[in-house]
Amino acid sequence: MEQPKSRFVYIDLLRGWAVLVMIEVHVFNAFLIPAFREEQWFKVLNFINGLVAPSFLFVAGYSFVLIAQRKWNDYLSLSPVFWKQTGRILQVLAVGYALHLPFFSLNKLMSISWQEWGVFWKIDVLHAIAVSLMTMLLLVLLMRTQRRFFSAAVLLALTVIVGSPWMYDRNIDHLLPEPLANYLTAAHRSQFPLFPWMGFVLSGGIAAQILVWSKGVVTERVFFTRFLLAGALFIILPLLTELIPVQFLPEHNYWRASPGFVLIRLGIVMLLLASLWFWEQAKRSGRSVVSVVGAESLVAYAGHLLAIYGMFWDNKSLAFIIGKTKTVPEVIVMTLALIAATVAVSYVWHRIKNWSMFYARVMMYSILAVVLYIFCTKPF
Repeated sequence: MEQPKSRFVYIDLLRGWAVLVMIEVHVFNAFLIPAFREEQWFKVLNFINGLVAPSFLFVAGYSFVLIAQRKWNDYLSLSPVFWKQTGRILQVLAVGYALHLPFFSLNKLMSISWQEWGVFWKIDVLHAIAVSLMTMLLLVLLMRTQRRFFSAAVLLALTVIVGSPWMYDRNIDHLLPEPLANYLTAAHRSQFPLFPWMGFVLSGGIAAQILVWSKGVVTERVFFTRFLLAGALFIILPLLTELIPVQFLPEHNYWRASPGFVLIRLGIVMLLLASLWFWEQAKRSGRSVVSVVGAESLVAYAGHLLAIYGMFWDNKSLAFIIGKTKTVPEVIVMTLALIAATVAVSYVWHRIKNWSMFYARVMMYSILAVVLYIFCTKPF
């Protein structure tokens, strides 16, 4: 039996809770009667839901740097370790695009118009994570040292976050084709353009690099205490700047592109991550069903989206068939049911991987082969 690799449980806990809340987000968005969205409680819920993506993105960058600092020389020498990491990032990108296929049929895709391909080119959270991580991997190669990497990451993060009011909804079709332009702006309704979302990934990497450098200087408890304080500061400072009567930024969507709102959400994510570190220390492990879901977050993410939006029912999804017709109690029950199913699948897959990675790979490639066969042979 292969031994599982050690993991940072507090990271998996944050990622796991983000997955569970994300399921609620998608179930409510797909099935809740629209009139309920105007009620005050939903606005509070919507703010909480808005922390899901920042958590995922921050943790992606944070985990990347914690791994990279152990494998730095392997990356610089372009060893098999580097190519394995590259393959993992490209796998995330491939899943992101696969989930956006307008039809699950190669024959059908060959006959649709460019306009119908529009949904395929929209950038979602997996695209943002993959491209941001690939950018960080390239920074490792270009900067060569961890100190120069850190400086470049800080500069790029500031550029992305501060530049968002100018870039977020700018139409740059005259500069780049739509598939590439969508990575930079939301002009074509991309959900997660790199301005400002890459800023969360880079910020996670910056935080992890500071953690690495702090080892041997201060204890982890001191570091995460300071991390809590820094998170609180990130929340307070943007609120104080709102009192300044002078406006330095162009007119923009505050909830989507404001550097201040990015910092507020970043601060909250930092508070959550630090709090979960203290939770892990208090429990001496913290390992739970939630952390297992976090460890298998890609499976959980793709699985619950396919359950809601997968067009398996006469080329229709449950979101289309049921529609926004359910009351609050009904969507709560639906959310709990999908959470239970997602937890079960994640747990079983996690156990299989811990038992034998060989059999896990056999299962994964077998399922992939069946899916590709159906995709290639399905008429419409």
